[in-house]
Amino acid sequence: MYTIDKQQAQYETYILSDEINHSRLEVVPARGGIITRWRIQGQNILYFDAERFSQPNLSLRGGIPILFPICGNLPHNSYTHQGKTYQLKQHGFARDLPWEVIATETQESAQMILQLTSNDYTLRVYPFAFSLRFTYQLQGNKLTILQVYENLSQETMKFSCGFHPYFLTEDK
Repeated sequence: MYTIDKQQAQYETYILSDEINHSRLEVVPARGGIITRWRIQGQNILYFDAERFSQPNLSLRGGIPILFPICGNLPHNSYTHQGKTYQLKQHGFARDLPWEVIATETQESAQMILQLTSNDYTLRVYPFAFSLRFTYQLQGNKLTILQVYENLSQETMKFSCGFHPYFLTEDK
């Protein structure tokens, strides 16, 4: 049986559960669509720094942040496109912006679809109009993340994307 619940703390958290397999995924759309917790058969899979998370001015450390439109960093956090210089910090902006919940479903899996669309801020640091849609699916002990990157600009959109998972280890 699959369920999706919402819990309100500092941020609204979506809790996707597979109750038969005792798996659980927690997602916070307002903080970059980040997966903050993933439990399989009651065991935490991810490291998550809740103290840093509670301070919006600090970068996240833990969970599974989304990296877009770059992974890593640029020299001096800047780049030039068509003669104009843009400032873009390490790993881009997707992990810092609120994502919109488009849909949830509990038929074949616990599933939610999130969307991030370009806006005035993103266009100031990245001159491309875009729409990103990520589908998180929890089924049994498996997490699937489906990704759609849509270029809404008239020119080729250059980007890199990725995740920065913080897996929990016992020896650190």
